[in-house]
Amino acid sequence: MQSTPIAEKRLRLLQIEDSANDAELMLCQIREAGFAVESQRVESGDELLAALTERQWDLVLSDYNLPRFSAEEALAIVRAKCDDLPLIVVSGCIGEETAVAMMRQGANDYLMKDNLTRLAPAIERELGDAAARRQRYLAEEALRAKDKLLHDITFAIGEGIIVVDQAERVMFMNPKAESLLGWSEMELFGRTVDEVFHGQPVEDEAQNPEERYPMMTAMHTGGIYQNDDAQFRRKDGAMLPVAFVTTPIMTDGAVVASLTAFQDITRRKEVETELNESRRQLRDLSAFLQTVREEERAHIARELHDELGQMLTAFKMDLLWLSSKLNPRQTALVQKVSTLAELVDASMNAVHRIASDLRPWLLDDLGLGAAIEWQMEQFRERNGMAAELSLTPEDIEVEEPLATGIFRIVQEALTNVARHAGANQVAVSLRRQEEALVLKIKDNGQGMAADYKPKRDSYGLIGMRERTYNLGGQFQMASAPGEGTAIEIHFPVIETELGSFCVADQGAGRG
Repeated sequence: MQSTPIAEKRLRLLQIEDSANDAELMLCQIREAGFAVESQRVESGDELLAALTERQWDLVLSDYNLPRFSAEEALAIVRAKCDDLPLIVVSGCIGEETAVAMMRQGANDYLMKDNLTRLAPAIERELGDAAARRQRYLAEEALRAKDKLLHDITFAIGEGIIVVDQAERVMFMNPKAESLLGWSEMELFGRTVDEVFHGQPVEDEAQNPEERYPMMTAMHTGGIYQNDDAQFRRKDGAMLPVAFVTTPIMTDGAVVASLTAFQDITRRKEVETELNESRRQLRDLSAFLQTVREEERAHIARELHDELGQMLTAFKMDLLWLSSKLNPRQTALVQKVSTLAELVDASMNAVHRIASDLRPWLLDDLGLGAAIEWQMEQFRERNGMAAELSLTPEDIEVEEPLATGIFRIVQEALTNVARHAGANQVAVSLRRQEEALVLKIKDNGQGMAADYKPKRDSYGLIGMRERTYNLGGQFQMASAPGEGTAIEIHFPVIETELGSFCVADQGAGRG
């Protein structure tokens, strides 16, 4: 029966040996173990250094007793040139103490020449250990490369990065975080989040950590936590407005740390403040313009009623006088005077209607309830639509500017219903509800989709919202296709000494 040949293993072997016979004997032993050997023998330090420089080797076998230089020198050269290259000392006469000393200096193993049966297993072991060391080295190099990449990323990123452990202690800060907060990583390393970043004093020490320190929410819940309007305390004690996102770092399903990325939102807060101030000024201007317009409307309405109305009345009286002086047989003149009288009557009606549209006299003379009733009656006549009004209490009295504001909102809402709703019924109610007046306007029209956006030149809803805001109210609208539209507005009011209602923040000057 023919034996199966041993698979050859390639071995690049460097021998430091002054005896060619001993070197060949060792090669025979190695080849019998299944190695395909490429070898070179050297006898001096210069030859060793040249061999190590010219090519790579898998293993070095070195005799201990060398006439031209020592085994210790050979070991030093090998370690200086190739620190991880395995070196086995093979000697005919070496004591145990000397062998141990060589091992301490860096030799991987030692063998006696009269017992070479251990040579092949020793080579196998050292080659395996060297391969394992190379793999470990490559893995460590890859890990170092990843660490460097992560380091470079965290240093280059435009956000502050803070990593804390389970005990809420700072583990890492990138340069951006250092720059924003004024602390160095070394100053904060090992310190807890609560004593550094959260500037609000903790009054209740028993409070939940995620309530006391929002940055720790992700740590305690295992979920991502985001806060777009927070503050961190800088080293100088100043509060830094920030937006941050905290993400838990998981290992085997457990939270072991958390990473917080934050941005300085100082400029954003400044812009928000400027924008809010601009909006406030625009709303103040809008309120002022509405007041001026109402005053102008009232002035024009009075001029039409008092001046033009009186002139038309006098004109009609003169026509009646002239008609009484005419001879009935002057048919043409009688007819002309009658036509002029009818034209005057139509003009007076038009003046009265225009003046009422500009500023209903009922609003000034009889109050808001009567003005809305008149408005609803006009709506029914013009649009042929059912319109219901509910006032609670029926004799509700509302002072300026709230009365005019509510009247105009109802007027605009009814105009929108007539133009756009496609409804045949509308209901308006105004009632007292605790410390507020609640106005509701609901139609049964076609309604609007949730994503409906008014046209650029459509200012009905905008006007109602602005009037509501200027009066300190809250505006709500609900609508759905086929279900009509409902508007509900709450006006905070106080009751005056006379029993009427006025805007809450103007009550002190009323009464």
